[in-house]
Amino acid sequence: MKLFKKILLILTVLVSTSAFSQLTRNYGKEADVLWESGKYVEAADAYKKASDKMSVKNDRSRIIKAGYAFRSAECYKLIHNFPSAEEQYEKSILLKQQEVEPKVFYYLAEMQMSQGEHKKAEGNYKKYKELNSSDPLTDVRIESCKQYKQLQKDKTRHELNQMTKINSTSFDYGAVMNSRGTSMYFTSSRSAATGGDAEAVVGGSFTDIFVSDIDRKGNFSEPTLLSEKINTIDNEGSLCFDGRGKTMFFTRCRREEKKNLGCDIYMVEVKSKKFGEPKKLNIKDHDSTHVGHPAASNDGKVLIFASNMAGGEGGVDLWMTTYDKKADSWSLATNLGPEINTAGNDMFPIWGKDGSLYYSTNGKVGAGGLDIFVATQVGTENKWENPTNMGAPLNTYADDYNLVFTQNDVEGQKGFLSSNRAGSKGPRTNPSQDIWSFYLPPVLVNVYVTIVDQDTREGIPDMEVRIVGSDGSNYSLMTDIDGQLSMTELEDKTRMIKPGHTFTLEVVGQDKVYLPGKDNFTTVGVTSQSNIFREIAILNIVKPIRLPEVRYPLGSAVLLVDSVQNINSKDSLNFLYDVMVDNPNIVVKLLSHTDARGSDKANQELSQRRAQSCIDYLVNEKGLPADRFVPKGAGETMPTSIVEIDSISGDSTIIVLTEKYINQFKKTDKARFEMLHQKNRRTEGEIIGTDYVPKAEAPVEAPEEGE
Repeated sequence: MKLFKKILLILTVLVSTSAFSQLTRNYGKEADVLWESGKYVEAADAYKKASDKMSVKNDRSRIIKAGYAFRSAECYKLIHNFPSAEEQYEKSILLKQQEVEPKVFYYLAEMQMSQGEHKKAEGNYKKYKELNSSDPLTDVRIESCKQYKQLQKDKTRHELNQMTKINSTSFDYGAVMNSRGTSMYFTSSRSAATGGDAEAVVGGSFTDIFVSDIDRKGNFSEPTLLSEKINTIDNEGSLCFDGRGKTMFFTRCRREEKKNLGCDIYMVEVKSKKFGEPKKLNIKDHDSTHVGHPAASNDGKVLIFASNMAGGEGGVDLWMTTYDKKADSWSLATNLGPEINTAGNDMFPIWGKDGSLYYSTNGKVGAGGLDIFVATQVGTENKWENPTNMGAPLNTYADDYNLVFTQNDVEGQKGFLSSNRAGSKGPRTNPSQDIWSFYLPPVLVNVYVTIVDQDTREGIPDMEVRIVGSDGSNYSLMTDIDGQLSMTELEDKTRMIKPGHTFTLEVVGQDKVYLPGKDNFTTVGVTSQSNIFREIAILNIVKPIRLPEVRYPLGSAVLLVDSVQNINSKDSLNFLYDVMVDNPNIVVKLLSHTDARGSDKANQELSQRRAQSCIDYLVNEKGLPADRFVPKGAGETMPTSIVEIDSISGDSTIIVLTEKYINQFKKTDKARFEMLHQKNRRTEGEIIGTDYVPKAEAPVEAPEEGE
């Protein structure tokens, strides 16, 4: 909903008083006087009483009664008593106020949405759309109502707490920190404000700028008024500092009876907490225009602010002006354009340290009221794009605005925002604008790595593992007795592995024992506490490389591929291909075997062809250099072995698959007989070199030219 004088943006009331001047009678006349003088607290009750007292005798009296209820609702809305406003809008609709003002359905929906009654609000927005389909904000509101439940489901992990030591039952909002983070400056309408006399509009004092110092333990002192040079009998607030804290910009809304002087932005030099004389910025297009909510660039030479000046997208827009040092003046303000501004109200800009623009708007799909959005800076230009809703719980169906960070990095987020959300001080029917702290705990990522022997799958102790991250992190760790290491946090409690990056693991290896190994993982997209487990299997160059089963038909050197038996020997050789790609310096001997059937000579020749078949596949189909392989046939001379475990005792026995052992199953168990023979028809790898260097390609000579 719109924030009026209490947030220093005084908007013109939508319904003119002239529309009701002819309807005043008794209580109504008294209410009109209160309305004209801006005493909305008293006027709200006076119009309600006028409507309640009036009897409906004819259409004219009905119209007058409806008008009083409508005007009462408008007053309640202005003082943020949304339940009472809703009640009076509904009453006026029963009296057919929509015949005079169709937008009453829209106003009713706004009050319902501001209380979290999105389903009811959606129905009334749709009723208004039937009467006026051209209002650009109606579709935005309807879509907001539809998406509200999902917005609540997709809540971020932010934790929010009301700043009880800072807030009062009055309005407290717009917190900003000084450059050292030792003081908080904010706007407040508490009784100590300089305005003194009660402000009839909302029943409180005028607003001033207050400051609270923060000690080393993070405790806030009792807020005190800023310099008398800053705070006057007028409204002051909505401030910011440049990056060095040397210049403060703030808003001042002057008051003078029966004059609309609008609001202005002032700048003042700051030296050791002492303030100079404020200087008004001449950036308005008209005396009655409102400008406020300044946000300064780091160097203080560019200012983004909110204004209702002509030429905007509708409502209140964000504008920008730059400082010309030679001319000692600020440029003609330019609108930030439709990428940022909407047909609604776009306010409370905050310039992020990374160049992002944080601001609040009620002109985009959101939870209701003002929602906080963040827009990305375009390169290094003073342009922004892709405004994104920051989601719940930073945003609620109330007004949420003026988000500032005191910390925003991989270690978490901290900061403050302003809101009149549930839980704010003040009565339920009129919650105050309060300052809330927010905290987003860091995403904790723990990584656990195990280095194992590729053959035995046992952990390898004392292996060095180097971890290199895209964030610049670089660690070297050793595995423990079980071949494991963990990456959690360092001695200073900072996290080793942070979200949003990619990491490479390099196992250094052991000379003449283990080859190096590699792996990688990513934490990009990780948004909650996660444990990442990685296992890296490395080759023992002393032992043969046990390949996944490479099979051959009986008496053949053809690589067996049989979809019925789910056999694919080429896929098995792909394992060796990956090993050799990861270790481009190794040379491998491929040792192939046969079963015991057939003559020794025939089996020797067959095994040699089988070794060559493997190499032909790896060279011709996979593209590895032929000089990285040595084919070797072993015939039937090296039977493999299996391990059998006694089902009763659990004892294990290693059995060598000799011809004699296998033949005992020839008649009694034909399937086992063939299976055991198949196990002997195998190919194994053996690393015979670790210093392979690719041969340099011979230069291609240009052909001699002919005649």
